[in-house]
Amino acid sequence: MEILNNIMNSIISFYHFIIDNITVDWIIKFAILYFFIIWWAFVIWVVKDITNRTTNIFVQFISIVLVIILTPIFWLPIYLLIRPRNTIFEKYYEEADLEEDEEEVVLEEEVEEVKEYSCPKCGKLIKEDFYFCPYCEFELIKSCTKCEKSLKSEWKVCPFCWEKQEKNTVKAEKKDAIKVEVEKVKKTKKTDILSEIEDNKEDN
Repeated sequence: MEILNNIMNSIISFYHFIIDNITVDWIIKFAILYFFIIWWAFVIWVVKDITNRTTNIFVQFISIVLVIILTPIFWLPIYLLIRPRNTIFEKYYEEADLEEDEEEVVLEEEVEEVKEYSCPKCGKLIKEDFYFCPYCEFELIKSCTKCEKSLKSEWKVCPFCWEKQEKNTVKAEKKDAIKVEVEKVKKTKKTDILSEIEDNKEDN
């Protein structure tokens, strides 16, 4: 408690000393000193700020010299208007973000371009927006029998109106192809058997 009392008494005595000895000349000197302190504080701030915003030596030199010559009162408002908007650090990360966005757009475009699937009939890769297969001429897109919206040819039901579609032409064509092949095999077998019988007759 005594220490606090001593500190408070010293502060009060110093305050009274300043009030008793204060003069107009002393106030003017203090104001001039304070102005110069603020002036050089602004000079230091401008030096740090302009070096963080540009690497151009000429712009840095002009900004620092003018704030020293014209004082912050005249030069600082002009400097705040003409200085670069972003710092070098902010510009770097903005450019990095732009590059990342451009890379993402390119990747998305590449993914969209690569959208392919196998033809239901011949199995070759074709693009998703094709209406006919360029290899086997198979119709890939057909219209719904009710709502007339575009559907994949192998869809059995329309996903928009739930209307049942005609039988899958792919399966029908495959069945026909299998039947043709079976008939060919049967014919070849018959011809082979007949030829064997005829050979046996000739031998006998």
